[in-house]
Amino acid sequence: MSNNRGFTFIEMLLAVAIFALVGLASVAVLDSVTRSDEASRAGTLRLQQLQRAMMLLDRDFWQISARQIRVNGEAPVAQTLAGAVNWIESDDDGITFSHAGWTNPGMVLARSEVQLVGYRLKERQLQRLYYLYPDAVTGTEPNVQPLLDDIDELKFRYLVKEDGQEQWKEFWDQANWPLAVKMTFKSPQFGTIERIFSLPLREAR
Repeated sequence: MSNNRGFTFIEMLLAVAIFALVGLASVAVLDSVTRSDEASRAGTLRLQQLQRAMMLLDRDFWQISARQIRVNGEAPVAQTLAGAVNWIESDDDGITFSHAGWTNPGMVLARSEVQLVGYRLKERQLQRLYYLYPDAVTGTEPNVQPLLDDIDELKFRYLVKEDGQEQWKEFWDQANWPLAVKMTFKSPQFGTIERIFSLPLREAR
C-alpha cells in the first residue's frame, strides 16, 4: 500500500501566510492605482477648467467693444474699460468692459449682441460676471459664472506709453484704452499664470 501523506499544520500556516501577503500586496497595488487614477482625473479636470477660463478671457478681450454704458438712463460714462482694487466687489483686483459678438441670431432674444462683462476674485474663486443688458440699472444683479477655485491672488495691470516709456499702471479710469491688459493670478495647483491681452488703439473722445 502506498504511503499517503497530507500537509502538516506548519505547512498550512505557511501557505495561509503567503496567500495573506499576496492579498495585502494586491490591495496596496490596487489602492495605489485607484489613487493615481483619481489624481489624474482631478488634474485633467483642473486643466480643462483652466483652458475654459482662458478661452473665455481670450474671446471677451478679442471682441472688446468701445460701447459706452448708461446707468439708469443717464448720460453715458466716459470709460468703456475700468479696473481697480476691489472693483465690482472683488477681494483683489477687478475689471469690467463690454464686448461684441454675443450671439443672438435674428435678434430673437430681447437683447443686443453687446455684453457687459467683468472678472473678479471672490472667496478665492475666479468669477466672470455678465449682464443680460449692457446698460446697467441700479439694483440689477449680474449673473455669476465660476471659472476657477482656490485662487490666491488676482491682478490686472494696464500698459501705457508716456514720454516714450512703456509702463504698467495698477488701475484704469480713463476714456481711452491702454495698449494692453495683463492678468496675473496665483493658485496652489497652477502656480503663477500671466496672460497679456493686446487691445486695439482707441483715442479718447
